[in-house]
Amino acid sequence: MKSLSYKNNYSRVMLGVIALATFFLAACGDTAYPAAPPVVVEAPSVQIQVPAASRQESSEAVDCDLFKDINISVTYQDWMRNQPLIIDFNMPGGVPGLEKMIPNTSNTWEYSGKIGDYMTSSCEFVGSNPEKLSCKITLPAEYAGTAHAISLNLKGCEPPVYEDKAATVPGFSN
Repeated sequence: MKSLSYKNNYSRVMLGVIALATFFLAACGDTAYPAAPPVVVEAPSVQIQVPAASRQESSEAVDCDLFKDINISVTYQDWMRNQPLIIDFNMPGGVPGLEKMIPNTSNTWEYSGKIGDYMTSSCEFVGSNPEKLSCKITLPAEYAGTAHAISLNLKGCEPPVYEDKAATVPGFSN
């Protein structure tokens, strides 16, 4: 039993010494020891080659002006309470890049829509709806029957390919 009591006392004494040392070091602050000189590490020269932006990321990948000749209109499907609203962007002649092929481009044709401050969760060409790009968007109930800006964006094009600054969001169907 002597060794167990000895270990307990030894542990208490060591903890006390550590506590006192910590206290004195903290009390002395930075004046107890001179500041260490800064360590300077020289790294070898590294050259990194970044490839040019691919056609998919470049605004040159798509002739964004091709939308100027398309009379885009918007229709809404019935909006059920607590469900996303489905917006159809109607494009006579077909949805560029999805329904209507555009030669000499490798763009991914990623469309997105926006109403007020809310972005669409998905936009896709649905084969059963010719000349329509359907987008789903989750909006708060307060948006029902109110006017908000609506836009259709295409990755790589700036400004939006379609914009109406005061579109009326439909009310709920149920």
